[in-house]
Amino acid sequence: MYEFLKNLSDKSNCQSMGICSIDPTVSAIEELLHSQIRETCFYLLKLHDLGQTNRKIEENIIKALSIIMVNTSFDKDDFTNFLIQLHQDKISAKQKYITTCKQNHQPCELIDSDFDFCENTELNTMIKIGEVKLQNKYKGVDNEKQRLLELITIFAKTSSIVLTLLKKVKPDTANYDFEIIRFFSLTNTLTTRCEKLKRRILEFSKISFEIQEQTNEYYQARYGKRESAKILLTPQEGKAILVSGPDLFELEKVLETIADRKINVYTNSLMFIAHTYPKFKKYKNLKGHLGTQNPQIDFANFPGAILLTQNFSQKIDNILRGVMYSNKIIAPSRVFKIKNENYEPLIQSSLNLEGFEKTKERKYLEISHNYINIENTLNEIKNQSVVIIVGEHSKTQDIQDFNGKKVINLDCPIETDLLIFTLKKCKELNIKTDLFFTSCSISGINTLLCSLFMNLEGLYLVNCSTSIVNPHILDSLEKDFNVKIIK
Repeated sequence: MYEFLKNLSDKSNCQSMGICSIDPTVSAIEELLHSQIRETCFYLLKLHDLGQTNRKIEENIIKALSIIMVNTSFDKDDFTNFLIQLHQDKISAKQKYITTCKQNHQPCELIDSDFDFCENTELNTMIKIGEVKLQNKYKGVDNEKQRLLELITIFAKTSSIVLTLLKKVKPDTANYDFEIIRFFSLTNTLTTRCEKLKRRILEFSKISFEIQEQTNEYYQARYGKRESAKILLTPQEGKAILVSGPDLFELEKVLETIADRKINVYTNSLMFIAHTYPKFKKYKNLKGHLGTQNPQIDFANFPGAILLTQNFSQKIDNILRGVMYSNKIIAPSRVFKIKNENYEPLIQSSLNLEGFEKTKERKYLEISHNYINIENTLNEIKNQSVVIIVGEHSKTQDIQDFNGKKVINLDCPIETDLLIFTLKKCKELNIKTDLFFTSCSISGINTLLCSLFMNLEGLYLVNCSTSIVNPHILDSLEKDFNVKIIK
């Protein structure tokens, strides 16, 4: 049903495009980011133990963790400036820690840093340093611990993505910031026992579940309780803007900035979720959803301006770009940067472009989003068993025999609010629960990890492409947490 999400999870698509494997350069620069984050987290925790906090640096760390590098083509100035800022934060936290130790007349525990950045450091030098760090990352570390540390890394990062969305609508997230920093700091030492790492992963699973639940609640308070929707899938005549990514706040800003001007706005990829919120149904400029399973087609053929929201994470290296704007911290190359949340340049570009010349025959997609139906179904099977499927049920027919258990199909890979509601209701009604993810995406991986602490009857995940998930992570899910990977 959701063909426009296929490229986020289907390996066949990326394999045909030759982009599934992660480029070594991308791995190197991401490792360089992680090394700076790890060291800064170390000093922030030490300061916390001494009663000291630095909210600005903590928030910068969450922002840095939310970055997932997938494209080899990126704005080099964005990356260099951000990395230098991270390095400066680390030095600041370290100096504060040393000063505080001296004031308290106690010894300092410091991390040996093998390289210090300066403003003149070139990107090629940074990449080489990242490559060396990557090669030496797990020297002498057994496979079990490697996979657990990789799982901790992706869990901290995906939870940071959710938290950055929560920050848009919740003024104070200090507690969650610290919990993520504390969790990611486990990657600082390679001597921690595997049993402790597993325990901490399960403990953090509950915290991440709370972050996701809070995010859903705050967005519901802002935009209304999600409901079923009928979404237009074909363009209408007129000037046009395409918004892709998960950040509803940016879509809202665009629509408010447009005001009464005659510009049709369409969502793309994960942004289709906006059509299920009552507030967005009131915007006359929001016309529908456009997209295929191929971002090359979506972006290259769109006759208007395109916005990539902050946590947009699709691979678009081989796309012939249209007129694109982005609010990403490290934007793709040849993409205009949104500054100070000013979307007027995006809007002016759309007015200067041709837009759609005519209205195509109307086609619609109906999305069912009904809490009452799920609750009624669960009440009928109290104390029994249920299989919850996230994604399209038809894909699992030849994979899993559910042995007559009741099946509830949430039908969409990002129905986190329905899933949280359903899981909590199952626990309340003492219903034994199996959870099956029929597609693989960054948001889906986070949702699965959030459910680890619930000790469900069974957890199932379809195999993921290496462009989305490091194989170490799938190994850890399967071997350490009994998640069944369907291959």
